[in-house]
Amino acid sequence: MLEALLLHLLAIPVFAWQLLRAVPAEGWRHVWKRIPLFGLIWILFSLLNLLHIIGHLADEVLFRNYRRTAIREPVFIIGIPRSGTTFLQRLLGCEQKFTTFSTWEAIFAPSISEKYFYRALGWLTRPFNLIFKPIRQNLFRQMDTIHKLGLQEPEEDFVLLLPILGCFLLVFLCPDSTHYWKLGYFDKNVPTWHKKLILNFYRLCLQKHIFFHGKEKRLLSKNPSCTSWSASLLNYFPDARLIACTRSPQEAVPSQLSAMGPAMKLLGSGLLSENTRNKLIELLYNYYFELGNIQQNNRVYILPMTVLQIDLKVTLLDILNFLAFQPSSNFILSLELADENSRAYKSSHHYNPGLFSLSDKLLAEKFYDVWPLSHSASGKRQQEN
Repeated sequence: MLEALLLHLLAIPVFAWQLLRAVPAEGWRHVWKRIPLFGLIWILFSLLNLLHIIGHLADEVLFRNYRRTAIREPVFIIGIPRSGTTFLQRLLGCEQKFTTFSTWEAIFAPSISEKYFYRALGWLTRPFNLIFKPIRQNLFRQMDTIHKLGLQEPEEDFVLLLPILGCFLLVFLCPDSTHYWKLGYFDKNVPTWHKKLILNFYRLCLQKHIFFHGKEKRLLSKNPSCTSWSASLLNYFPDARLIACTRSPQEAVPSQLSAMGPAMKLLGSGLLSENTRNKLIELLYNYYFELGNIQQNNRVYILPMTVLQIDLKVTLLDILNFLAFQPSSNFILSLELADENSRAYKSSHHYNPGLFSLSDKLLAEKFYDVWPLSHSASGKRQQEN
């Protein structure tokens, strides 16, 4: 626990230095926007870290038994970004036997004490929800076409690592930081001692989540960024199951680059620099490479996005069988409804692949040796049986 508190404290000055160095990363003409924005981000980051420290200390007094909480057969949804990971998390999350992180927990409440505090605060402020709901909808309307945001929405628990600067997503604030690019190649490039620090802290947060929501619950986690963690997750959680969502590079790569648009507009020019774009393509190449390495593991289920679209119900039942999970009757009913809706679904996220000068031929050549993956999930279960 002391280790976690020190990481929170050290992160405050380190993050200040990283942000300071990153101010001119989008060009000097955008500095006027980035200085006040980065200053605000650092202030909020520091305040949250201090609150997290208080929350973790309170846990040691009020909820010390959390250390005995077992993380039994966790399910980690990883894979290629923009390949249905969010959809799968939110669909499986409808099953009450699973527990998954919501946005407010991942950002504001990694500790048990904070969870109770914000739950009480949410109950007290419930009458104001009708006032703030239209504001939220207007603020995040553009982002919702890419990835629906909301404090109550299931979200990536990878965000738990923001307070200790262990989250790859911070690379978009600091695009020239070697530290964050290394995190994107977690199993390959992060030193063993640093991996251990991050994984220990991550497990601590997962234990607190399960302690709060019920020890009988089964953890459901979704993080495409953890694709580069696949070997570590399999080793660190010996009874874990991984569901790896995939999609062709010709579709996934331009979709992911386009999805960065709203964030880049907020941070500067609204466009990815050529250097950052190329690094992201290399990162996605590594994701496909990592999935190729684990595809024969009998604890990994490879899930092509096209399969979800063609026959959702059968696919989900197959996944639940792979997880040795008995769904409730209510979940089966909701699955039938989702199956009907999925056949008529059309994404509201539109983009022009030509904007990134990435032709299908160019992407096919780039990803030739890592795509297509073998999609023989049933063969894995036969090996396991």
